[in-house]
Amino acid sequence: SSSSSSSSSSSSSSSSSSSSSDAADAGCCGGHGGSVAPMSHQTKGAADGRVRVFARLRPGSEAEEGAGLAVEVLGQGVRVLGAEARDFNFDGVFGGSSTQQEVFAEVGNPVLQDFLRGVNGAVLAYGQTGAGKTHSLLHQGKDAAEAGLLPRIVAGLFSHIARHTESLFEVQAAAVQVYNEQVDDLLHPGHQDGLGGNVAVQNGGVMPSLTWIACERPEEMLDAFDRARANVIYAETKMNKASSRSHAIFQMRIARRSWTASALGASQRVECRHSRLSIVDLAGSERVKKSGVEGAQFK
Repeated sequence: SSSSSSSSSSSSSSSSSSSSSDAADAGCCGGHGGSVAPMSHQTKGAADGRVRVFARLRPGSEAEEGAGLAVEVLGQGVRVLGAEARDFNFDGVFGGSSTQQEVFAEVGNPVLQDFLRGVNGAVLAYGQTGAGKTHSLLHQGKDAAEAGLLPRIVAGLFSHIARHTESLFEVQAAAVQVYNEQVDDLLHPGHQDGLGGNVAVQNGGVMPSLTWIACERPEEMLDAFDRARANVIYAETKMNKASSRSHAIFQMRIARRSWTASALGASQRVECRHSRLSIVDLAGSERVKKSGVEGAQFK
């Protein structure tokens, strides 16, 4: 599994990724920023056996550029400027001129390939409000070049399925939010009526009552995730007029059945692989003093 994280032009953030061939999910984050092209380094997947961390700096605004950016890219790291400069190293850094495709190639595609091989994975974006987490992970829009990791992973998943007609695939989607230490089912049929709240979570993150929707086409999965996003709790803060106040988790799972010849060649056996991939859009990580949240949002 993999992870990536995002950061703003005035702060740094990190991303990480890891893989596991049993049923354990891993975390990952990714981000965007600056005016420096992304790093060039060898992509590693499950065989690497560790969490991978990336930083992405969003482009600075005109005002920020005029005042001077607080973060600069240094090879495979970033330097946070101030009274005392601090350096942070990552597996890769994406500058402000980096593209969504470049982020997908380095962060999302390795996780997708492991997922298709039966390895659980996750991508997490961590950073303050306005850093570009949702843009990096979930953005769709009219311009395909601006699509984030989630729509690209969905497209890659179904493209792979279309090419491997020798196997039978079952694909499902689910989505939850974690808000005030409560897990809510964002795709529950009765969500608008207050149902699907406070989902029980067992050891290992298993949620027996979670709603899973079967998807045969990429449009069906993206439509399900769009409906889930519409149910995520947003609220205005001093840093963002539409800031997510909850952690949103978009999950997909596949079961792949393949028929292989037995050792004697006289019969066939069915090989079945199950795997799950999670895309996690974390709530803004900024300090309460800067966001100005209070009351229920503060909790």
